[in-house]
Amino acid sequence: MMQKVAHLTGNDTMSLFIIELSKNQALPAHYHQAGIEMYYILSGEASIETSLFKGKTNGGENTTIRTLKSGDAFTIHPLVIHHLANTDTEILKILAIAPKSHNNEDRYFVELNKTK
Repeated sequence: MMQKVAHLTGNDTMSLFIIELSKNQALPAHYHQAGIEMYYILSGEASIETSLFKGKTNGGENTTIRTLKSGDAFTIHPLVIHHLANTDTEILKILAIAPKSHNNEDRYFVELNKTK
């Protein structure tokens, strides 16, 4: 298994999803133009990198990286680039509440510049 995103219930305005990521898997960096997303870590450990959108080929402004574990919750606002990665050896399981469009038409992928 790599990544699995399943719509559990809801409507176009707000829906409940379960997300599962295998070891070393990540959701690609992306942002949404409208609506918020709320996440709750059911099990596993992860890192979330966020930054404010400035253009399709940069990491944006005010980049932060946060470590997450089971029981943690966080919110992603519109135009915030987010990149979520499983950092554990077990499957990462997450509940997410978001507009249904965040899983398809309102999902814009970006490349993050990494400076080392």
